[in-house]
Amino acid sequence: MLQGSRNPMTSCFNCAGDTVRRSTCSAIISLIVFSTFATSSVWEFRTTLAFQEEQLDGANGDQKEESKKGNEAGGKDEPVTPTYEIRDVRFRLDQELHEVRGEVLVEAVDGGILLQGADGRQWALQPGDIENAKVVDGPLVPLTAEELEVQMLKELPQGFNVMRSEHYVIFYNTTKAYSQWTANLLERLYRGHFAFWKKKGVPLSEPRFPLSAVIFDTKESYRKYAEKELGSAVDSILGYYNLQSNRITMFDLTGVEGILPSNARVSTNVLINEVLRQPGAERTVATIVHEAFHQLAYNSGLQVRLADNPFWVSEGMAVFFESPDFNSSQGWSTIGKVNQYNLREFINYLPKRPVNSLITLLSDDSRFRQSETATAAYAEAWALNYYLLRRRSKEYAKYLIHLSQKSPLGENDPKERLAEFRKFFGEDLEKFDQQFVNYIVSQAR
Repeated sequence: MLQGSRNPMTSCFNCAGDTVRRSTCSAIISLIVFSTFATSSVWEFRTTLAFQEEQLDGANGDQKEESKKGNEAGGKDEPVTPTYEIRDVRFRLDQELHEVRGEVLVEAVDGGILLQGADGRQWALQPGDIENAKVVDGPLVPLTAEELEVQMLKELPQGFNVMRSEHYVIFYNTTKAYSQWTANLLERLYRGHFAFWKKKGVPLSEPRFPLSAVIFDTKESYRKYAEKELGSAVDSILGYYNLQSNRITMFDLTGVEGILPSNARVSTNVLINEVLRQPGAERTVATIVHEAFHQLAYNSGLQVRLADNPFWVSEGMAVFFESPDFNSSQGWSTIGKVNQYNLREFINYLPKRPVNSLITLLSDDSRFRQSETATAAYAEAWALNYYLLRRRSKEYAKYLIHLSQKSPLGENDPKERLAEFRKFFGEDLEKFDQQFVNYIVSQAR
């Protein structure tokens, strides 16, 4: 499990008159990676939110947030379009020089900033990293799909091809047929994502930046590329969404590379059947959908990158979406199908489930980061999301809208998280827990 340590210092930002506690000093910003972990069994695919935290030296003292939202949420159930100061920033990270025009999402009093570029990438910069910066007229113009294609091909190893679908730019060096199948799966999820949340009363917005995915042909080529982001954990991670780069990265898990001709048409039953009959088919579908859900959530306004997003919400929703459906020609079709693996895990957890299990799930994320408790935490997170979306969807929609209005780098303490939950679901958590557990148990009968 990828895990970093949080800086214990607490600083304050002023956000539209509200003081928001930050468990980061001047420019400590998490490089957060949502990733799917492999296990010895194809049934035990797991995902975790991993922190690779970069402590930016000499970043002490109080902080202030310079970003000002043009339309504060103020309880309105509508997406908010923030406006930020635009700067041309010349900076150096790991001896590499960068020149980026971007939005200053957060600025500390000592000059450390969180900068978002036109490709959607977010850069955590301390004052010593910045060589030059100047304010320019806005707004920031996001890259087009064509511009992103040119930029990323320069960054990726040689031999990559590009495929564009309606909403995605796919970079691949595996078969064109497999990449097309992946693109079709992503587009199906995209349509389903927007339709699902519209029905639930959660307003979303179209992504500002092109959505991108990188598919490597083999685990070894993927490993070589991803190791710089994942470190030694790369060997156990099947695919991930990186909150900083805003990209999905994965490799061809099916083994179809070399089995079918590179020019095979994805519409043929031969290819689809070949993909779905592979031993790792369920893992393949779940990995793609899970990571793509994270990307969509952070690009459609459902969640805010680097805000205080409880793991049980982020991971539970992703597992809720991911369940494969092999009755579908694509391997996935229905959002919210019972996740049989996590249902079994939750039922098995019940006999030893502590009386404060719900409280610990809601109040902090530590259970997800510990190997001995992670499986039960994921199962309970799925179960809680399943219950809320099936039985308490109106309240949950309001809760999610509330979370979507948080600012980057915010973090609530356990008491604040519980207070937020009680605000939308009631003070009596013991009664809530009984109703929740009874409903999930009924699904196993």
